[in-house]
Amino acid sequence: MIPMGRLSTTPVPSDFVPPDDLEGAATFEFGPISDYEMGGKAISDPSLGNQDRVWRMTANELGEVYFYAEENPEFLFITLPGLTELSFTFDQNMRPVLAYVQNGVARLRWYNTVPGDYVVTDLPAGSISPRVSLDDKRQTQTALGDNDVILAYVRNGNLYYRQQRDRYENEYLLAAVGSAKLIRIGMNMGNRLQFLLEEIL
Repeated sequence: MIPMGRLSTTPVPSDFVPPDDLEGAATFEFGPISDYEMGGKAISDPSLGNQDRVWRMTANELGEVYFYAEENPEFLFITLPGLTELSFTFDQNMRPVLAYVQNGVARLRWYNTVPGDYVVTDLPAGSISPRVSLDDKRQTQTALGDNDVILAYVRNGNLYYRQQRDRYENEYLLAAVGSAKLIRIGMNMGNRLQFLLEEIL
C-alpha cells in the first residue's frame, strides 16, 4: 500500500528490484506488449510465495497473450484483439492482474472475490499507460496484509493510482506529471514503491 496515499516528501530513488531492473539486458525484451514479474510456483499456487521465479507475459500481433516461467511451459493465457500496451503482476494468491490498452481504452483485468471470477474494469476516458505491481512481494508482508496490488496510470497530465484493498474503486491523485507517460512501477532497492515516467515526444 502507499502510506498516507501520497508520494514521499523526499524522493528516495534507486534501482528497481529484479526483474524490473533488467531493462535492456540481452535476455529480456521489455516492450509495450511484453513484461516481466516475480511470481510463485504456478498460477493460483501461492505456496512458495511471490518471489520464487521470474514470469514473462508477451503478446503477438493477434493479441494472443502468452505466459511462461522457468520450469513452466509457455501457454496461451488470453486473447485481447487490438492490444497495444500490457503490464501484469500477481496478487497474493498468484492470480494474474493485467493492466492494458485495448483499442485505445485502458483496462484492468483482475480477480474479484465477490463473483469469484475475473472481471474487466475500464479506466476513465483519457487514461494512458496503465501499469500494475504487487508493491511488496515478501511473504512477511502478505501474512500481515500490508501489501497491495497497485494500479497506476496517467490522465490529463496527472499521475493517479488505485489499490486492490479498495477493489480498485477509488482514484487517488499522486502528482502532476505534465506530458509524461508511465513506463514502470515496482519496488526499488530501498524498499520504496517507485514510478518511472518518460516524456511523450
